Amino acid sequence: MHLRALLLYGLALVAVGGVAIAQQPSFVTPLEQRQQGTSSAESPSRLTISVSVADPEDLKVKEGDRIAAGDLIADRGRERQRLETQKQQLQLTLARLQSANISPPQSPGQVPPIAVLPPSNYLEEEAAIERAKVTVEQAERTLQQKQQEIEYLKSLPNLDPLVLEHEQAQLSELQQAHTATVRDYQLATGRLGNAQGETAYRNYQHTLAVAERVERANQAALAYQRQWAEYEQRLRDREYQVAQTQLRLDEVENAMATLAVVRAPYAGRVRRVKWLGQSADGTLSAEVTLLIRAGEGSDAAMSRQLDGMPDDIDRAGDSEFIRD
Repeated sequence: MHLRALLLYGLALVAVGGVAIAQQPSFVTPLEQRQQGTSSAESPSRLTISVSVADPEDLKVKEGDRIAAGDLIADRGRERQRLETQKQQLQLTLARLQSANISPPQSPGQVPPIAVLPPSNYLEEEAAIERAKVTVEQAERTLQQKQQEIEYLKSLPNLDPLVLEHEQAQLSELQQAHTATVRDYQLATGRLGNAQGETAYRNYQHTLAVAERVERANQAALAYQRQWAEYEQRLRDREYQVAQTQLRLDEVENAMATLAVVRAPYAGRVRRVKWLGQSADGTLSAEVTLLIRAGEGSDAAMSRQLDGMPDDIDRAGDSEFIRD
């Protein structure tokens, strides 16, 4: 009986407690309230951007800067300007090489021909010799006849000495005439020899002129071949220079293409700038961490995301930060 009374009393207490619990208001901790308050909005996000610059001044942002989508983060402006100047110089060099006029050599002109020597002719000299020869023969016959007459006269008895003296004088004149005719014959023969010598000399000079003409033609042909080889070499040199200049221009354009301008893809604030070091080519590497907002957020949540940033940063417009 006593045990049953205890059980009834316990059940009554449980019923009274359940009613009291059902009527008691619910209690939420402050941490649960902050979690419930922020669950309706997306949480803040960070974006880390790696950049490579040639000079610290090429980095255009610093910690705490507020940036919009598309704002400049890094730009290697001085190196781009240097490459642009180099590109213009290479373009001018390339245009000058391509417009350079390399004229081919002119073919050598024909060496003027040499007139053929006329055939040798000694008719005049030979005729003079024949005339002189006839004259000599006549003078010899006349002289011989006179000598025979004188011999005959000497054989005559009682011949007047004046007659013999006169004949002797005529013989002397005939001997002088004969000597003159022989001299004329020798002169005619000499003239023939001179004419033949002059002809031989003209033939020799003509042979030299022909040989000189052939030599001039050979030298002109060799000079033309040499000039043509130089012309082809100049063409090859220009093609090589054009190829080298074009290659350098392509390298400069590729280098300019690699100098990409880094812009902010989203609106936000620069959370941190961290320098990583210097590479072997001298460029500096850095990481830029952006704080990006996607929607409305409380000041408390923003203060946690901007923890460590300068206190004087303007917090207005944080709700305008967007994320793709």
